[in-house]
Amino acid sequence: MTKFALSFIAASLLTGTAFAADLQVYAPVDMSDPVAAGNFYASIFGGVSMINDFDFVSSVGDTPGSMRFDTGYGIDGSLGYDFGNGLSIEGQVGYLNGDASGVTYGGVDADVDGSASITYAMVNGWYGFDLGGISPFIGGGVGVASLAVDAEFPALPTASIDDSAVTWAAQVGAGVSFALTEDISLTGRYRYLTTGEVSLTDVDGDENTGSASASILDIGLKVAF
Repeated sequence: MTKFALSFIAASLLTGTAFAADLQVYAPVDMSDPVAAGNFYASIFGGVSMINDFDFVSSVGDTPGSMRFDTGYGIDGSLGYDFGNGLSIEGQVGYLNGDASGVTYGGVDADVDGSASITYAMVNGWYGFDLGGISPFIGGGVGVASLAVDAEFPALPTASIDDSAVTWAAQVGAGVSFALTEDISLTGRYRYLTTGEVSLTDVDGDENTGSASASILDIGLKVAF
């Protein structure tokens, strides 16, 4: 009887071991790992700005005018947060400048000496597509801008302007980033920025009302931390 019991137990153990070997064992899943990790970043950019014609209407008889500008420069910096899923949100401050190249007032062309500038602060949202070290992106933002014009008209001295005004601003843009290291990327962008209407007062006390816009091509560095 004892021999039979021992034989039965041994056979059961061997059968159970073989059955267990056929079972697939699944490792437990660590649910604490995040799907995507975000990070803060800072960026700085510089490039060329092309301020479009400043079309305005003078309070003197509703006379139309237009000031033209040469290609100038633009600089800006941002602090933002990248959510790790392609979306990033940032605060941006920037400055554009362009020398005046001519003016038309009441249908008459005239020379001009001076420049115009746009100083702006924006909240932007960007969405990028990671293609393995290369990330094209699109986005835009809204904020405020100060438009300043400092221009003298030799043929129309009483129409000279040295004034600034604050209004709303908006921009759209697109670009591409190239990863240089895990935390640093080189970025090239195109942006179109526009402002609301402002009224600038000339030396004779007349108001000149219009809005500004610019195209900006720039390149910069983005550093994650």
